[in-house]
Amino acid sequence: MSEWITGNRYLSQSEMEHNALILADFFRSQGWTDNAIAGMLGNMQTESSINPGIWQSLKPYSGGYGLVQWTPYTNYSDWAGEGWEDNGNKECERIIYEMENGLQYYKTAKYPISFREFSASTYSPEYLAQAFLFNYERPANKNQPQRSTQARAWYEFIGGSEPPDPTPDPPVPPGGYVPAWLLFRFKRRT
Repeated sequence: MSEWITGNRYLSQSEMEHNALILADFFRSQGWTDNAIAGMLGNMQTESSINPGIWQSLKPYSGGYGLVQWTPYTNYSDWAGEGWEDNGNKECERIIYEMENGLQYYKTAKYPISFREFSASTYSPEYLAQAFLFNYERPANKNQPQRSTQARAWYEFIGGSEPPDPTPDPPVPPGGYVPAWLLFRFKRRT
């Protein structure tokens, strides 16, 4: 496996591509789809420039840290222990640990898929980027369509190909989903 490019700085496109390939290999080995990996990479590009060693606003020991900008950084560092800084492999392991232990990622009404469902999803990279934004990153400003555009670019870069019969993205109504009790009421009328 190649070495991660890391440090408290923003990475260039070629450096992000280098790290994206390492990350894609890791998550594929864990059974993730390219769609899910790309959705996560679309978010990581905005959060960290896919750099496991970057601090939020480049200010060490203040705010978020790493690939997904764990905030506070101790959410990651306390778990990782010695050698936690500039450790992309350990950060990827932390994301798997979060998935396996129900941490950080919480499905929402707008994107009602669990972390495990996300990891195996064949929904579009664009949809999955927004699911990761709403369910994992949860920033104050969730209107960030560029993460979906970035996810598509990462999907194409890592060599993703559409499955023969891709799963269509579920509809996301503007006001959320219709309550189950209301669906039964509609059914009785027909």
